[in-house]
Amino acid sequence: MSGKFKAIIAGGGFGGLTAATALAQRGWSVTIYERQPEIRAAGAGIYIWENGLRILEALGADVVTKDSFRGLAMEQRGHDDSVLDPGDFPPSVRLITVTRKDLLAGLRRAAEKAGVEIRTGAEVIGAGSEGDLHFLGAHAEKADLAIGADGVWSMVRRSLGLELFHQQTDEGALRTIIPGTPKDLGPDGQDKYIECWSGERRFLITPLNHREIYLALTCQKTDLAGKKSPLDKESWKASFPRWAHLIDRTDQMLAWAPYSIVKVRSWSSGRTAIIGDAAHAQPPNLGQGGGMAMQSALALAVHLEGIADRRDIPDRLARWEEKERPLAEHCQRWSCLYGEVSMLPDATRAKVVSNGMADAWVRNEILRAARSIPTGTEALG
Repeated sequence: MSGKFKAIIAGGGFGGLTAATALAQRGWSVTIYERQPEIRAAGAGIYIWENGLRILEALGADVVTKDSFRGLAMEQRGHDDSVLDPGDFPPSVRLITVTRKDLLAGLRRAAEKAGVEIRTGAEVIGAGSEGDLHFLGAHAEKADLAIGADGVWSMVRRSLGLELFHQQTDEGALRTIIPGTPKDLGPDGQDKYIECWSGERRFLITPLNHREIYLALTCQKTDLAGKKSPLDKESWKASFPRWAHLIDRTDQMLAWAPYSIVKVRSWSSGRTAIIGDAAHAQPPNLGQGGGMAMQSALALAVHLEGIADRRDIPDRLARWEEKERPLAEHCQRWSCLYGEVSMLPDATRAKVVSNGMADAWVRNEILRAARSIPTGTEALG
């Protein structure tokens, strides 16, 4: 491509940075508009499955280090700390966990290396279907392509009339990173992630490296003690006494927040597209929210390769959505289904988890995205 095409992107998160980098690497002039005064991550830790690792490699994004934790299983434990499912991963499926700020920093470095311009403090309040973004102060920018990577409350999605459904879940989580090492998971847990269930509460333990552990404490919105901020440590230790030593280390917590589920009529309108949470927000139960954002973003750039006339962009975007949307919605559907397990009584849930995860079909459906070959990574083998 000659480099004459220009893209403007609302949002400097995982999807926005991935799309920007991939387009710039293919000759586009790209500008990201981020409403925050700086590019920064919201949240604590993040899971990068095999599909996400392939995307980072394709982009040349330096995120994973020798110190990054690679778990070999996602072990499920019941209210009595019994193992419901060992959760061993197939050898071909890697899972690495890092801090969200480290993933964002690596993607930003790749974007800047590719020549992407990043403008902060620029709040997008709307968009049009002709590749235009609208800002506070009656200002607008226009390009060959506009992308809304502006999250669950996307103004781009809403202004284009693409939203069909946006619901916040009754379940939500408090999150934090504490000092710790994999050894804190005990001799039988040092090479894995552990998710524990007790009543309608969940306690997810995610080592990030040899210094930090990410904790997610999940409960229903009606659980006033569970969602209390600052954290009611005694209440959570009563639910998960085996992990009292980790709960005692919690300090600054991200306040309890529900998850969003977003469904849309289309991923694009004219020459303006939406990606990531703006298009298919989902609960984090499969750990694929960020992965799907990056996967659809890279695929978008690939589908625009070799384009000679911007009038062809809407057709390319339609092909991109036709290919990528089924997997994103599969992840959304299964993530929602997984969340329903938290509402089951302990004894019933133990049977459902043990029997369900022992079924090869169920496990394959849960790992479908992780086992996929993202568009644009085929050459990696």
